[in-house]
Amino acid sequence: MPLEVPAVEDVALRPVLERYAAARPEETHLWFEDGTSWTRAEGLREGYAAANELRRAGVEQGDRVAVLLGNGPEFVRAWWGALFLGATLVPINTAYRGNLLGHILRLSGPKAVVSDDAGHALIDAVAADAGLDAVRLWPSDLRGGPTEPPELGRPLTVWEPGALVMTSGTTGPSKLATNTPWHMYLGGSWFTTERSIGPEDIYLIDLPLFHGAALWQGTGSLVAGIGLALRNAPDLRNYWEVARDTRATMGILLSTMVPFLLGQPVRAAEREHTLRTMIVNPPPPDIAVFMERFGLRETWTGYGMTEVPAPLVYRAGDLMRPGYCGRQRAGFECRLVDDHDIEVPDGTPGQLIVRTEQPWMIATEYIDNPEATAAVWRNGWFHTGDLMRREDGQYFFVDRAKDAMRRRGENISSTELEAELRAHPAIAEVACVPHRPEGTVEDEVKAWIVPAEGATLDYPELLRWCVGRMAHFMVPRYFETVDELPKTPSLRIKKFELRERGNSGHTWDREEHGFQVSRSGLREARPV
Repeated sequence: MPLEVPAVEDVALRPVLERYAAARPEETHLWFEDGTSWTRAEGLREGYAAANELRRAGVEQGDRVAVLLGNGPEFVRAWWGALFLGATLVPINTAYRGNLLGHILRLSGPKAVVSDDAGHALIDAVAADAGLDAVRLWPSDLRGGPTEPPELGRPLTVWEPGALVMTSGTTGPSKLATNTPWHMYLGGSWFTTERSIGPEDIYLIDLPLFHGAALWQGTGSLVAGIGLALRNAPDLRNYWEVARDTRATMGILLSTMVPFLLGQPVRAAEREHTLRTMIVNPPPPDIAVFMERFGLRETWTGYGMTEVPAPLVYRAGDLMRPGYCGRQRAGFECRLVDDHDIEVPDGTPGQLIVRTEQPWMIATEYIDNPEATAAVWRNGWFHTGDLMRREDGQYFFVDRAKDAMRRRGENISSTELEAELRAHPAIAEVACVPHRPEGTVEDEVKAWIVPAEGATLDYPELLRWCVGRMAHFMVPRYFETVDELPKTPSLRIKKFELRERGNSGHTWDREEHGFQVSRSGLREARPV
């Protein structure tokens, strides 16, 4: 039976939250890290007040509202305020700065930007180059406004953009992808509204809402009518204590969070929580051991990306083997193809391409980038750039076909990273590739560098320079100088060869020299 286009009242946050607030006004459904909470009636009033203040600042239906904030009531006010007006949310990674921050501001052209003092200082540094002409707002500006429902010039729809979300920039500079309200709902509904849950459930969301994964899961939870316990970031050393104290029944673990938790000493809190079901992506090598240790009744996994919300999801009864992504989801059609879009046989790796039964289920374009849009949506299919193999209807991740890296849960564009490094006066050429240290499960970033003529690289100085210009997760761990980079006859760098070379005695490892890079900046453990 074909999937039907939903009524906007069933997927868009404003009508959904209005309905719940009318039916269960005194029910608490949001808990924040600062100890505050909102009932459904209070949350609706906060959203109305923020929307009215945005309108007072000049934001109208169809405009874009950029938000540079971490998880908390301030982000939620801006998020709901924008959507309540029929405006488009532009969530910005709080680690962005410099060229990357200017890039998303330039592409999105927001009517208003909401941030705190620290964020506005970063925005000031790039505003002129980004051509930014937006109203500046602080979180306090969205509080205390009139709580009457703001009038709309036209009805809300499932097809107008609800959010513009930045991609990782895997084949060039990062791109800004459209997410409709239906798209955002589909990204979370497979774990929320499409299964047996109830209003007594609480979802622990500690991944940042400026990422599509958390934004989708938050949207799916709100539509499902379950509570949200929001935290600004995962506290993995105290994860089970946080889960216990928030009374969460649902959670999400991505990337290296699972092996980190498995590597911690066993303690009582691992079994004192109320968590019963979790997204675990990717699954650990032995999911049964993981579930038994942490007292979980269910684990789920799936595959999605900024442009395509979960076309592959776990099906009950499947064994979560390494690389398992799930099966094709209702409403989506998936194929594995070669370089010419010809389908490959089961068991043979091929690029995953996707299309949908109805429009507006996946991203429709990259903002202000028609060439990239045409290339990725060629032949009527969206090309994910990820290699998979299919066995008996189950899909398994093989590798990334695109030239991207992933570190600490963040996708990194090698193109953008290399552009930043080339700006250093001592660097002539550079290529960045992933390198996985022996005995670990996480890729680190390595920069292969051809020095400028007559230049000598000072690695500690270069590291400090990188920290001042880049998001912390982009800063390379390894640096190695070479006379030239391997290239094809068409002068493309052969990155596969650099990956195969790995590290050597000539590789400079910042951690071996006492340097640690985190969101807080650079820490030098000892003089070098």
